[in-house]
Amino acid sequence: MILHHEAEAVREFLDKWHLEESVFAPLGLLLLVIYAAIYDPATITATLAMLVAISPIWLPLFLGMSLYITWIHYVRYKFWFSRERGLLEIQLPAEVTKSPAAMEVFLASIWTTGGETTFLDRILRGGYKSTWSLEIASNEGRISFYIHGLKAWQPAIEARLYGQFPEVRVTAVDDYVSKIPFNLDEYEIWGGEYMKKNPQAAPIRTYVDFELDKNTDTPETKVDPLTNILELMNNVGKDQYLWYQLILKAHNTFEWYGFPEKDSRYVTEGKAAIAKIMQAAAVRSKGIQAAVKEEGTNGGSPTMSLTEGERDIVKGIEHSLTKNPFEVGIRVIYFAKKDKFHGIWGAYLFRMFQVFKSAGNSVGGWPGRGMIRFDVPWEDFMGIRERTIKNLLFFHYKYRAYFGVPYDQVPSIMSTEEVATLWHFPYSNVQTPGLNRVPSRTSQAPTNLPTLPE
Repeated sequence: MILHHEAEAVREFLDKWHLEESVFAPLGLLLLVIYAAIYDPATITATLAMLVAISPIWLPLFLGMSLYITWIHYVRYKFWFSRERGLLEIQLPAEVTKSPAAMEVFLASIWTTGGETTFLDRILRGGYKSTWSLEIASNEGRISFYIHGLKAWQPAIEARLYGQFPEVRVTAVDDYVSKIPFNLDEYEIWGGEYMKKNPQAAPIRTYVDFELDKNTDTPETKVDPLTNILELMNNVGKDQYLWYQLILKAHNTFEWYGFPEKDSRYVTEGKAAIAKIMQAAAVRSKGIQAAVKEEGTNGGSPTMSLTEGERDIVKGIEHSLTKNPFEVGIRVIYFAKKDKFHGIWGAYLFRMFQVFKSAGNSVGGWPGRGMIRFDVPWEDFMGIRERTIKNLLFFHYKYRAYFGVPYDQVPSIMSTEEVATLWHFPYSNVQTPGLNRVPSRTSQAPTNLPTLPE
């Protein structure tokens, strides 16, 4: 995997000008060589001579690193497809009485760094942490909740779900994605991937902020932000599909092709953000103290100088750092037969997570990933790039690809509380007709379900 913070800095610069890094980097290097050859050809000659002279040093290192990276790609690709995966459908009960806090408990129970054991296991076998995909899919207006993951862990996932939601019905089903004969001759598609802003430890607005964890006996008084997404899904009609996907992997540290970081950047950057806010408050505090010094009074401590927004950010970061973090890939795709496709929906889907915006963070569309932005001429040529991205969007959704091969991307880091906010079972007061609910109450959860393997 790449060093995410370096990749993100380069990506932010190039995305500002809508430039594709894989095209821009070689082109920039070529232009530099041409410029030097025209204005100072002796420099090119001397540089080539130097490269040849020291090739016994750099060439083995370059070839060795290239071989190592190629090997890691190969073993991880092999490891990815060697493990059988399956899909669980969750039918909601007629009455959901538990708050999203129960979903957070479930998510904490599946937070595991199992899969990658030792350094040798990572580089020889390609092992890496297990991934999960939490999904909400509207297929022609029928809305269902799904969990995609390793088949070997499905019984344990059922046990965890029944432990928190004994009235749901969990069923292993065929993949709904495979049932759609998607092709660009018949279908039109819009989709995108979304990311949190930095610092990652600053949380979005969670279910606690919406007070969904309080007074669960009166769900009719609650305002669930997930309803906005569900109601849009309910308006999907014949030959139309809207799918929402959160791909999760437990986070401890990032890695570079098997080499983990010494410390979690998620923690260090969160603490640095707090330190920056406190430093600014300290400067303001000194100014206030200087202003009142002549009166002989105390201007107050730096903590007292925090604004309400800064106080919320500091409190939120400190709270998030007490939770288990996931690396999260957020993806949404909407597609339909060409005569049924509503292009205007893309404008809403682009900002579908704005309701979760907090004082310290938000989730937004990431330019260049998906169909989120195509508004300058050099972003596409004769529609080739757009067509390629549309096919890739469906492919990546189908194979739940985000981490490692075949699609390594920079993830967001979210606490279990944040993930439970973006994916939970809505209260029974949410009367969205398309929600797939169990017609009657289930007496009890199945017994003797196995525990989650380590």
